[in-house]
Amino acid sequence: MKHHEIDQYARQSPLAKFDPRIKLLSVIFFIASIALLHSIYPLLFSLLSLFIIVAISRIPPLHIAKSYLMAFPFVIFATLTMWYSSGLIEASAMFLRISNSVLALILLISTTPFFEFLKALQWYRLPKVMISLILFTYRFIFVFIDELGRMSLARKARGFGGGKSILNIEALRTIAYTAGMIFVRSHRRANNIYLALVSRGYTGEVRTLNMLKAAPRDAIFALTFICISVLSLLIQAGVMTWTL
Repeated sequence: MKHHEIDQYARQSPLAKFDPRIKLLSVIFFIASIALLHSIYPLLFSLLSLFIIVAISRIPPLHIAKSYLMAFPFVIFATLTMWYSSGLIEASAMFLRISNSVLALILLISTTPFFEFLKALQWYRLPKVMISLILFTYRFIFVFIDELGRMSLARKARGFGGGKSILNIEALRTIAYTAGMIFVRSHRRANNIYLALVSRGYTGEVRTLNMLKAAPRDAIFALTFICISVLSLLIQAGVMTWTL
C-alpha cells in the first residue's frame, strides 16, 4: 500500500545535503523566535520567507499541503479557542504562529531523511528510549494502515458493503471487531519487526552509512533562519517597517 511518508522527497531536495544537526538547531531557534511574535505583519513576513525556502527546497507543494492538513485540526482548535477568549486579531496571530511553526517543522522533516534526523537527535544526546519511541511510532503508523487496508479488502471480498449509518448496529459491530483485530494483528507484526531488528544487531542506537559532518554551506542555512527571526523581531519591535 502506498503511504504518505513525510520524508519521501527528502533525498531529491537540495536542502538534504545540509547537516541535519544545523537544520534542527536553526528550526528550533526560528520556532522560539516565532513564539515571541504577537503582531500580524512580522508573522506574515516570516511565513512568506518560509514559503520562499519551501520553493527552493523543491518539495512538491501537494506534499507540503498534505502534511500541513494533518496538523490543521489542531491549528483550527487553537485558533477558535483564542478567538472566543481574546478576539479576531489575537486568533489570527495564533493561527499564523502555529502555521509558521508547523511549516518550519514540515520543511525540516521533508528535507531530511528520517534516519539522519534521528541521528541528529542522538547527537544532541536525546535519550535512546525517546529516539526508539519516535522510530517505532513512525514505523507502526504504517503497520496500522497496512492492517486496516488488508482487513478492508477482506471484508469487501466477502461482500460486505458497510452499514447505512455510523449508529447502525452492524456498523458498530464491524468497528468493534476491526478495533480488536487491528490490535492483535499489529501486536503480532510489531513483535516480528522487533525480533528482526534484534537479529540484525539493533541496540537502540541509530546507525547510517553517512557520517554527520558540518560544512561551510551549513552556515548559510543557519544564517538564513537567524536573519528571518531577527528581522521578524525587529519588525515586531517597530525598529523596521514592513507591509504587504
